[in-house]
Amino acid sequence: MDNIMDYYTFDIDNTVTFMVGGVFTAQKGWKHSPRYHHGDYELIICTQGPLYIKLVDTEYTLNTNDILFVPPYKLMAGTRLSPGNVEFYWLHFILPENMKVFENTNLESLAIDRQNPKVFVIPRQFRFTNLDHLIVLIHQLLNSDVQNVYDRKIANYFSTMILMEISKSTLNQLTYETSDIERIDRLKEWIRANLYKSPSVVDMAEEVQLNPQYLSRLFKKVTGVPPKKYLLQLKIQTAQALLVRTNLSIKEISAGSYFENEKLFMRQFKQFCGMTPSKYRAQFDEIYHNNQIISPVLPIPEEITKHLNDVPDFGRIPKNK
Repeated sequence: MDNIMDYYTFDIDNTVTFMVGGVFTAQKGWKHSPRYHHGDYELIICTQGPLYIKLVDTEYTLNTNDILFVPPYKLMAGTRLSPGNVEFYWLHFILPENMKVFENTNLESLAIDRQNPKVFVIPRQFRFTNLDHLIVLIHQLLNSDVQNVYDRKIANYFSTMILMEISKSTLNQLTYETSDIERIDRLKEWIRANLYKSPSVVDMAEEVQLNPQYLSRLFKKVTGVPPKKYLLQLKIQTAQALLVRTNLSIKEISAGSYFENEKLFMRQFKQFCGMTPSKYRAQFDEIYHNNQIISPVLPIPEEITKHLNDVPDFGRIPKNK
C-alpha cells in the first residue's frame, strides 16, 4: 500500500473517548448509506469484503483485513453494490483536540522517533496481515457497558489500545530495513498458511533460507517475539477469535486452532490468557450487532455528549450538505 496519504497524530499520553460501536453484516448487493460525522471519528475494520466507500471526493475499496479511518465533518457514502457478503466492525471515538493532520504525506517524512514515539500515527487506510488480535481487543471493547462509569473508562482504554496497535503497525513499516520486513512478512504469511503443521524454527529457517539462530534474532527484532512464541500466539488468537465469533465446542476450537489435543489447548490457553476458554467466551456475550435491515441509533453516554453539538442527529447528514 502506498505510504502517501493522510496521517493523523496525537500525543501518546492522551486517552481516546469511546462513543459507540458494533458489527455490521450484509448480503450481496448492499451499499453503504450516506452518513455524516458530527465531531466524531470512525474506524471501519473490514473482516469480509470488498465494500466500496466514498469519503468526500475520494473512493476507497476495503478488502478483508483493511481498515479505514474516517475523520469528522466529512460526508461518507457507498459508491456501488457489494459483489458478495460484507462484514465489518465500526467504532466511533472522540479524539483529543491536539490532533494534527498531515495531508497527502509520505510516512517517512513525518518527524517521529520510531524507536520511542511520542505520538500515535493513524493512517487514513491500512491493511493488517492478521486481524485476530485486533478483533479480540474490539470484542473486549464492545462487551463493555458504556453506561457504567468503570466500564466506560475501560472502554476508553481498549479504544486507545486499538489505535495503539494500528499506530505500532504503521510505524513498524519504517523501523527496519525493507528487505527484513518483507522477508519476515512473507514468513509470517507462510506460518499462517502452515499453522496446521506446527512448523519448527528449522522449518521456518529453511523456508526463508536463513540460519535458524539468525532467523530467531531477526524475527524477534522485527516482531518483538521469537518465532515459537509467535506460532503459539497465532494459535491462541485463532482460538480467541473462534470463541468470541462462533458457537463451536471447546473440543472443536482446540482442533480448529491446531493444538495437538484438547488438554494441551486448555493448559496453554489458560497460561496465555489467565483464564479458561469457557470463561473467556463468557465475557463476550453482549456485543451489539446490526445489519442492512436493522440499524438503530445507539444511546450515547451522557458524559461524552458534551463533545458533540448535535448528538440526536448522530450520523445523519446536515441539511446544508
